[in-house]
Amino acid sequence: MDISIRDKEPNWLRHLNNMTAFARQRHQHRERLVELAERHCYVRIGGNGFRLVSIHLDNPCGSLYVDNRAIGSNSSLDAVLVQAKVASHRVGPPGNGKREHRVQASLIHCALTQPGKLASVLGCTALFDELIFLSDEFRLDEIRADVIALGRKGSQYFPVFVELKATRTLKRVIEQLEEITQRMVEQPDAVAEFLAAASGIPAAKIEMTPLRLIIWPSRGNGKESASVSIARSKGFHTVGFKEPAPGRFDFVLEC
Repeated sequence: MDISIRDKEPNWLRHLNNMTAFARQRHQHRERLVELAERHCYVRIGGNGFRLVSIHLDNPCGSLYVDNRAIGSNSSLDAVLVQAKVASHRVGPPGNGKREHRVQASLIHCALTQPGKLASVLGCTALFDELIFLSDEFRLDEIRADVIALGRKGSQYFPVFVELKATRTLKRVIEQLEEITQRMVEQPDAVAEFLAAASGIPAAKIEMTPLRLIIWPSRGNGKESASVSIARSKGFHTVGFKEPAPGRFDFVLEC
C-alpha cells in the first residue's frame, strides 16, 4: 500500500488490520489453543499483539503470571506460547468476580474445548447451524464488543457481535452493538478479512450482515419482558442465563 494512502487511514482501521495479521498467525496454532484452553488459558488478540489471559472461573478474563508478574501483550506469538508453558494462575482469593466475565470465560472455554457445541450450549440452534468464536474484548478505538463470532446458517456465514450484561438493561448495550455495526459498514472488506483470518473461512463466503446478540440474566418468571420486546423491535436477539451452581451456566434463547 502507498505510504501516503496508509497515512490517511483512521487509527481504528490500522488497528483492525494489525489484528487481522495477528488473527491469521493465531489460527495456524489452533490445536495449541485447545491444549491451552484445557488448562484454562486463552490467547487474546489486540492491536499490539497477543496476550495470555485466564479463563478460569476463579479469575475470569484476568491475568496469568510468570515469576509472579502479570503477563502483558507481546507481538510475538511464539514468545507467548513459550510463556504459556510456565504461566500460572492467580494465587490467593478469586480475582475479578464480575458475573459477565464468568460467563465470557465459560463460553470461550466451551468454544475452544468443544468445537461445534457453542450454538447448542447457548440454546441458539434456531439462529445458527454453527457458531465459531473468534475473539473477545474486541476494540476499535473507543468502540468495542465483548465477543466477535462467525455464525453459519445453511451455507451462509455472517458476523455475530455479542454483548454480555450482568443486568437486564438495554440502553448502553444497544449503543455498543450499533457502534460496532457502524464500523463494519464503514470498512466491510477489512472486517471480512479479519473474520476470515480468525476463522479460516474465506472472506468471499461471508455475508457482511451481522447478527447482534445480547446475553444477560434470565428474567426468572418465564414471561417476556419489555426489554425483550424492545430488543426484538430493533433487530437484536437475546439469550437469558442462569447460574444454578458456581461456574455452571444454563442458557435460553428469548428472541
